[in-house]
Amino acid sequence: MSYDHGSFSQKATALRGSPSAIHPSDPFLNRTLLLIIKLVLSVGLLFYLLQSVDLSDVLRHFIEGQHSLFAVAAAVYIVVVLLSTVRWKVLLDAIEGGPTFGELLNSYMVASFFGNFLPSNVGGDVVRVRDTAKHAGSHTAALTVAFIDRVVGFVALYCIAAPAFLVGGSLVRGLAGARVILLGLTVLFIVLGAIFARSGFVTRIVETVGVRRFPWIHTKFESVQATVNAFRAKKSALVEAFLLSLLLQFLGVVYFYLVARALRIPLSLGTAMLMVPLCSLIQAIPISFNGWGVREGVYVLYFHQVGLPRESALAFSIVAAGLVVLLSISGLFVWIARKSHEHDSPPDAA
Repeated sequence: MSYDHGSFSQKATALRGSPSAIHPSDPFLNRTLLLIIKLVLSVGLLFYLLQSVDLSDVLRHFIEGQHSLFAVAAAVYIVVVLLSTVRWKVLLDAIEGGPTFGELLNSYMVASFFGNFLPSNVGGDVVRVRDTAKHAGSHTAALTVAFIDRVVGFVALYCIAAPAFLVGGSLVRGLAGARVILLGLTVLFIVLGAIFARSGFVTRIVETVGVRRFPWIHTKFESVQATVNAFRAKKSALVEAFLLSLLLQFLGVVYFYLVARALRIPLSLGTAMLMVPLCSLIQAIPISFNGWGVREGVYVLYFHQVGLPRESALAFSIVAAGLVVLLSISGLFVWIARKSHEHDSPPDAA
């Protein structure tokens, strides 16, 4: 058997030059593949967990629950959204890039909607960055504020979980991964704090690496550095944001506790103070569709460790997350109203 090497080479060259050729490095293809993997993981985990229980027992929690407490839980969640918006405004005001509270609330509601319906936990941050880029001075500055907003939130979550771990009984301290997660966060936050305290540390590293040779990257770094320096000059804004975070993260735990009480699940507040933050941190790992499946699996494990049935864990996780998704749909109507307003607004005069 012989091969026509010239013909093969010509065909290969034509294929490489063809617009329809599939390139493994195609970003759209990679994102699609990643989305499929996340969906398969989430659906697979949910299917496995749900088929392992009697669904009538899961539904009974909701049917026989104290439905009035769902309204209280919803009200608590709304307060969390309002406080989150206030925290975001405090951080933006620190760099003199703060829109009005109403504008930020509208943006946060839209971001919450997309954050729950896009295949990523940070999907809503894209909306927030886009909406505040003009006020912050650049997309990079707005992204830096969004990052700091998340870091402050995680620090507050850690400050709730760590005391709950220390004062909790052996049953609570035995929750899977608690020691490793809290120890890892302790190290991470110490490192971040040291970097924040030493203003020239990162700059020296960047200069040593030679980032100036890449103007685009260096411009982005300077924007990030200017934003961080603004917070160094206004540490009171970070303190205020942290205190707000402590309150809203505590209310976040209370939200889950109220859902548990509404479903007549005997989950103590002390246990929830560690269990909910741990699960929130684990589900933030971007390996599933907005944490679905992973969140339910973690709660099944944790409920088992504290002596509660998996039916209760599934009812608790699905109802708590489902109520958040339901409430976030209000952001869809805000988004539609915004688009309608943009369409009706006359174009600016040339």
